[in-house]
Order: sequence, then C-alpha cells, then structure tokens
Amino acid sequence: MSRDNEYDAIVIGSGLGGLTAGALFARAGHRVLLLEQNDSFGGAATTYHKGAMMIEASLQATTDPRTTLDSKGEIFDALNLYDDIEFVSVDNFYEVRCPLIGEPLTIPHGLEALGDYLVKRFPQEEDNVRRFLKQLGSIQKAMKIFTEKHDGLWWLAHGAELPYRLWPLVRDLRSSVSQVMQRYFGDNEAIKIALAANLLYYSDDPDQMWWLFYAVVQDGFFRGGGNYIKGGSQVLSEQLADRIRAEGGNTLTGQSAVEILLSEEGEVSGVRYRPRGDGDEVIAHAPIVFANASPHVVEPMLPEAERDRFMAPYRDKPLSISLFSMTFGLSKRPAELGLTAYSTVLIPSWMQRLSDLKKCGEIFKGMPGERLPLLGVTDYSHIDSGLTNSELFPISVAGADRLSNWEGLSDEDYQSKKNAWVNTVIQRLEDEWPGFANAVVQQEFATARTMQEYLKTPDGAVYGFAPNIPQSMLLSGPPRTPKTSVKGLWLASSYGGAGGFTGAMSTGGWAAKAALS
Repeated sequence: MSRDNEYDAIVIGSGLGGLTAGALFARAGHRVLLLEQNDSFGGAATTYHKGAMMIEASLQATTDPRTTLDSKGEIFDALNLYDDIEFVSVDNFYEVRCPLIGEPLTIPHGLEALGDYLVKRFPQEEDNVRRFLKQLGSIQKAMKIFTEKHDGLWWLAHGAELPYRLWPLVRDLRSSVSQVMQRYFGDNEAIKIALAANLLYYSDDPDQMWWLFYAVVQDGFFRGGGNYIKGGSQVLSEQLADRIRAEGGNTLTGQSAVEILLSEEGEVSGVRYRPRGDGDEVIAHAPIVFANASPHVVEPMLPEAERDRFMAPYRDKPLSISLFSMTFGLSKRPAELGLTAYSTVLIPSWMQRLSDLKKCGEIFKGMPGERLPLLGVTDYSHIDSGLTNSELFPISVAGADRLSNWEGLSDEDYQSKKNAWVNTVIQRLEDEWPGFANAVVQQEFATARTMQEYLKTPDGAVYGFAPNIPQSMLLSGPPRTPKTSVKGLWLASSYGGAGGFTGAMSTGGWAAKAALS
C-alpha cells in the first residue's frame, strides 16, 4: 500500500466544521486528507468573483471570540488564527425599518447602551426592557458555569447557590422565543420585532425556536457587537485549510466522496472518491472520517446494512430554513443613496406580529404580488470589509426561502421567475433609497435551489437541524453530538451541533476532540 494513500483521518467536505476538525486533528500531529467536490474550500463560508463584483456567500456578521463567551475562541487559540484573521467591528448591530415601529430604529452594541436606547424609543416598557436584558445576562452567566473547567471540590463548595444561578436555564428549558417575548412585552409587537428583527439568521419560526439557543447567540451580539472577517469568509476557510497543509496533510478540490469503507468489524477504514472528469476512482485509507455533510448525504456512502442504524437519530428531525441571497453591484457608494447602516432589516408592512415571520419563506412560491418577504440588507462598503473596489460596491439582500418554491420549473421558467423577483426587490430598495435602481450595474441571485445544489443539503437547509424547542426535559431534539453509530465516523457539520459560523466550527472542534480521545 502506498504511503500516499494512507492517512490518520479523512475529511469529506470543506465547510467550516470539516475544516476545523481537520485542522485541529492535523495540529495534534496527524496526517489528514481533505476532499472537496467544488473548486474552492469553504462551502457556505466562501467569497467569489462574478465579473468585477466580489460576492460574500454567507457572512453578514459574527462575534469576535475575544469579546464574548464564544465557543470558537478556544479553536482560534489552538490554531493561532488571530495572527491571520482580522475582525472588523460594525458600528451598530443592525437598523430596523418597520412601519409598525415608525422612525428607523438602531440596535447599538453593549447591553447598557441597548437598554438606554430602547427605553428612549419605548418609554412605557422601561421596566420590561431592563428585566429582559438582565435575563439575557443571567443566562449567559449560567452557561459560563458549564463552559468553565471546575473540579469536584468547586461543585461541592458552590452546590447551595447553583439552583439559583442555574434557574434562568431551568425555567425556560421548554420555552420558545415567542413565549418569553410575550412574558416580558405582552402584545407590544413593535419592540418584539425590534429585538428579534435578525431572527432569520437563526430560524423563521419564533413560535418553535428554542429560547435558550436564541438567548445565548443574541446576547453575544448584543453584548460584543457584530464583526466581519476582513476579506470575506473565504479568508477563514483558507486559513483553516492552510493549517492542514502546514502539518503535512493534503487538501484536494474537485473530488467527490463516493463510499465510506468499513472493516469487517464495522469500523471506518477509508474513503473511495472520484476526481471530477474522467479520472479513475481512488481509495484512501484512514481509521477516522470527519463528514462535513448532512446525515442524508452520508447515508448512501455507507454499506446498505449500516444505513438504517446510522440514520435513526436524524430521520425525523426537522430541518432548518433555507435562505435566498441577492447581491447587487452598485456604481455609487451606498451611503450616497441614503444607506446609513452596515446591516438594515426591512420589515414589510403586512408583518404586524413577530410570529408573522414564519410566513416569509413561502412568499417566493409564486410570482411577485402584493407581499414581499423580510429583507436583510448588508452594505459591505460601510466598513473596511475588503470586498469593495473602485468600480463596484456590493450590497447583499437575504431572506427566508424554501426549496419547494423553485421545484418543478423548467430552466427557462426558473430564470424568468428569478428575474421577476430580482426586479421586484430592486424596486423595494428604490422605494427605500431613491437612486438605488439606477446604481445597479450587476446582480446575482442565489435561491434555496442554489443552496441545495451547491451545498448538497436536504431542502437547501443552511443551518443543519432547526433549533426548535426540545421535546422532553432530557433535551432530546436535534442531535448535539458529532458521534455516529459507526465507529470512527464523526459528523463534523452543523447537523452534529448548531448552525452558523460559531456552531459549525464548534461542532468541528467537538468532533476532533472526541476522535483524539
């Protein structure tokens, strides 16, 4: 057997989960092979050129691990990523433009600043605002207890106070975002929408979304603010791939995994993969495989006898939403057209309640009509993002989508429908910022169908499994472990943990740590 085909671990897919697992495993002294079917690494964490326009595939904002209780901070430290990754702070988290609210509302950084601002905008809600933000802080403190390393003596010494300190978690183990918002703000839908205007970056259903998941993530942004990775998400992906190569590993693009090989004992022994084009299939051997994919994609790679057992924990789990993303290249700096924020959320007039958010994903089912979905607008030229050039200023517009909105269409009808919706969205932005339409010189539209085709995710889901309320007090719900039923096979994707940049990297970190132990 050639040494060239022997590895300590093979990573299938180069999204952030797989890249993180591979980089950490390589840093521990192991030889890693990374296989990516596309032409570049990163999966959703990618930037690419379309003509003169630089397009960010997914990143609108993330947290800087140094400023909050951020689980990817340990990974950044272990891989010395701070030396090569520059976080650019956004001046305010986001701006909300909503008929129900009135004048544009800005969500600033810092809990104290946020509280003071909200009290000015909603003076009748002062007590509720303070209590709500205090609750977020209490949840963060309670979560910190579990993330810190304590020995048995610490737990014994603090046993009497733990019920009080952990009560914020215990109280809402089975609560949704809508339920907690109702507890604090009753029927004041305007302040609910203001506080959760960015909810589509997690879920599209506040009635089902788990409050504790929302609270931890949102508090991180409220407290530490939003940040962008200078140069785009591709920079992070490439740096992770570099860590694998630096330790003697191989990183290959244009390679599709076909089969996960198992030994007679049912343990991972390698991967059979196919180069793009007419190349012969190759077998690489390793006792560890990190699958940066959905279980639905991994299942057919396994021997038929193993598939049912492998899929059992995942088969009935609800998937996350998909998203659409439009990118417009403008000939003018957006600030000249009146855009005043890095991130702006345009709430449609028909949305009168936070719960109406779940109707957005179905709007693209037909051709444009009276209703538009919620639109998240990102102006990358507002900061030193590294994406702008002297010719074009990129604006991203994102929102909820469903694969079913685009199924059954011929290529011609698909393109015609896309064009109609792009023109409709441009008109909406023109209404908000006069001159926008004339400034558009280039455009790109990725639908849920695009997500499904490029990311190979079921129904185009972009965050793994939906972060819904656990179905029992034992917190059964989406599997929160990278472990699978196959020895040596680890799920290093959002489906083994949580979605988003932090969730994907954290899951990759858990997978690497578990495999190393």
